[in-house]
Amino acid sequence: MFLALAVVGFLVTAVLSQPPAQTFFPASIPLAIRSPYTSLWHSSQAGASPLSSSWPLFWGRQNALDVQSSIRVDGATFLLSGENNPPVGDLSASVMATQITPTRTIFVMQAGPMNVTLTFISPVDPSDWVTQSFPFFYLSVEAASLDGRAHDVQVYAEISGGMCYSRLSPALLPLIVLPTGLLSIDPYTAIKGIQYSTDETLIQRVQFTEPRKYVEVAQQAQDGEAYIAMATRPNQTWQIDNHAVCRRTFHDKGALLNTSMPVLPLIGVNVTVFAIAVGLGQIQSTSSPQVWSVGFVRSPSVSYTTSEEITLDLSPYFMTRYPGDGVDQAIDDFLKGFPDQQSKAIALDDAIISKASTISAQYADLVSLAVRTTLGSLDITVSSGSDGKPNATDVRIFMKNIASTQPTGRVNPVEKIYGALPLLLYLNASLVGPLLSPLLDVQDNLAGVLPYAAQDIGMFCSTPLLHPSETGNMLIMLYAHARFSGDGSLIHKHYNLTKRWTDYLVQNALNPTDQCVFSADTEVQQRANMTNLALKGIIGVKAMAEMSRALGEQEDAHTYDVYASNLTASWRSYALSSDGQHLLGVYGDQQSWALMYNVYADRLLDTGIVDNTVRSSRAYDLLWLHIDMVQLLQLQTTFYGTLLATSWSLFTAATVLDTDVRDEIIAGVWNRASSNGTQGPFPETYDSSTGAIQGGLDATAGPVEHFSYVLREIILISFLPSRPSLGAMFSLLALR
Repeated sequence: MFLALAVVGFLVTAVLSQPPAQTFFPASIPLAIRSPYTSLWHSSQAGASPLSSSWPLFWGRQNALDVQSSIRVDGATFLLSGENNPPVGDLSASVMATQITPTRTIFVMQAGPMNVTLTFISPVDPSDWVTQSFPFFYLSVEAASLDGRAHDVQVYAEISGGMCYSRLSPALLPLIVLPTGLLSIDPYTAIKGIQYSTDETLIQRVQFTEPRKYVEVAQQAQDGEAYIAMATRPNQTWQIDNHAVCRRTFHDKGALLNTSMPVLPLIGVNVTVFAIAVGLGQIQSTSSPQVWSVGFVRSPSVSYTTSEEITLDLSPYFMTRYPGDGVDQAIDDFLKGFPDQQSKAIALDDAIISKASTISAQYADLVSLAVRTTLGSLDITVSSGSDGKPNATDVRIFMKNIASTQPTGRVNPVEKIYGALPLLLYLNASLVGPLLSPLLDVQDNLAGVLPYAAQDIGMFCSTPLLHPSETGNMLIMLYAHARFSGDGSLIHKHYNLTKRWTDYLVQNALNPTDQCVFSADTEVQQRANMTNLALKGIIGVKAMAEMSRALGEQEDAHTYDVYASNLTASWRSYALSSDGQHLLGVYGDQQSWALMYNVYADRLLDTGIVDNTVRSSRAYDLLWLHIDMVQLLQLQTTFYGTLLATSWSLFTAATVLDTDVRDEIIAGVWNRASSNGTQGPFPETYDSSTGAIQGGLDATAGPVEHFSYVLREIILISFLPSRPSLGAMFSLLALR
């Protein structure tokens, strides 16, 4: 059985504090995640180098990102992030402690006689969609003398053109995915960069000389602009040059030259960096954090075709406040707003961690991993009005499933939104409506063509077993959105569509067919009449009854109430074991078991489909099993094998009546999340006996070595973890 280390995370509150021993050890630590294309991680698997001597990585480890930072103390330069490569004589600061919160990742380091705190802040403000959609993060440095003496201190940070371009390997000309879906070999690409200043901010920007609209390389967009900026201050210098030149200049002088190369070399031929440094003078401690902002902007960000076959270029939501060329003003305001955003980040972190800690310290660690991963998968967009300006009343949100097997990632995958639902409801239920809208709009006019819900935008799957699952998901999410947000406009607008879906479930939910599919409910599943899947469909019918009632459609409400009641009675007769002591995984199979995670929707919406008698019988079984961790984590039913999904586990933990069982399930997930033996971000699905990513890097690394290098790289980025459905970590908090 997969075992891991002990109990709880820790809190570092000041640079002079003595951090406790670290006990939470994810194999990959989120640094900053602001969009599918602004996503930085630190590989912290066993044996890996610390952040102070390794490059931050793009989310799937496709590319090292040259986000380097350093501090120079009394003439000695210490790296805080990045590598001394090419070598210029920099030392690496000693990492003393690491803390992961919902919005921040904090590293406490020692650089000679200075204690240094390096913090990555990804603002989370779900009620302010301008802030939430602005794809920038903060990089801050604070320092304090360990010996009580003043020291001469300078700080430095840089980005490179690699922020725009994700190359799979230095030895490989990467493949690009064209809008047509065809693969093409992409040559090394020319970039252009510029340094300029507003009245308040020094800004550096890099982009391709010829950006390719809506083209991705290894899931990094090729039509964006990368920025690094810092509020203007005394003793501030900058430079755009070869990486060795900039780093050597800062190493030797503690300042940069305020110069730029006249022509930037091609990416892949040379590395050009965009650097900003500031001299702090003789100090015992920094009077305030030294802050850079880093981001990657795409506008337009999404090409969207309406149900009327009109193609729209959608802009990021923040442009409703900063239209046209307003990015510079947005950066000004972002940097000016750092104290407020830092306070909000701390307050939100404290609130989430405090509530999660009432369940367990391990649960607090898990929710801290989920927030940035889920919100960072979203693009909040708006269309343009007749005046050409961004229209704040026409909002659509798109979720990119970055770990998809499709080269560019699936868009608005229903089962991943469903997994993320608890987090979205907890933070701001209003996010759910614009996220569902594109799925609803595209299916409104498909009556007679598609009686069930599609799997995602553009993927009208013909696999029968997906139909009850995704259709139930959509009805449950629609009702959850209306119930939690108080906004019934979505169900009113799409009422006929929801009725069509519900009528399909009335006929098909009770007896799901037997096909091999891949979804949140049925990963590699090959059995018919699954108790758990049928339950979701029945809850969907009841959700429709409640939506009809809310809209004053009393006749429909009564009709669907009757259907739900009859389906529930039949389901209970099929689902309970012959001795009435437990729920079967498959109708009639007395030896089958299941984690009945779809009970969660019943609790979330209070539909009353599953009463406490049924829940108690299930909890009894889990209590009997939890003395053996191997049996508990393999409680999937015989046909799931050792596959375990994080969302399944957390949905189940939120529904059991016994807190000991709940904590045992949480501990099992935490054990995997806290193990750094397997590389990569914490996966959505994994093998419960080995911890290996399901179908992922570990599973493919051996056989794939025999393929060509190109094929190997394609496969490695096709099975990657850390999907947005990790928002299921909030299952327990969303019920409170």
